[in-house]
Amino acid sequence: MTAETAAMPTPVSHGPERPDPDSCQDIRPAVGDILVIDGAGMAGLPLLGTIVARSGDSRTPGYLVRWTGGDYESWVVPGPRARIEKHG
Repeated sequence: MTAETAAMPTPVSHGPERPDPDSCQDIRPAVGDILVIDGAGMAGLPLLGTIVARSGDSRTPGYLVRWTGGDYESWVVPGPRARIEKHG
């Protein structure tokens, strides 16, 4: 090791590199999957709905959901109590 290389700072790692979002496989829920929101229904029961559409941008969460037990749809951005059950 020379005096020149000894004076060079050692690179610091700040954790793993983040993958390029455009190169990642789309892992978002698919149309037909079931959205379950625990404790959001009547009497604290889960609220269930079928995903009928996804937002157009793969980086933006949001799903058009047709809710069971009613004849209505709404756009939803799932929170921490939500989970997806794969269809089929």
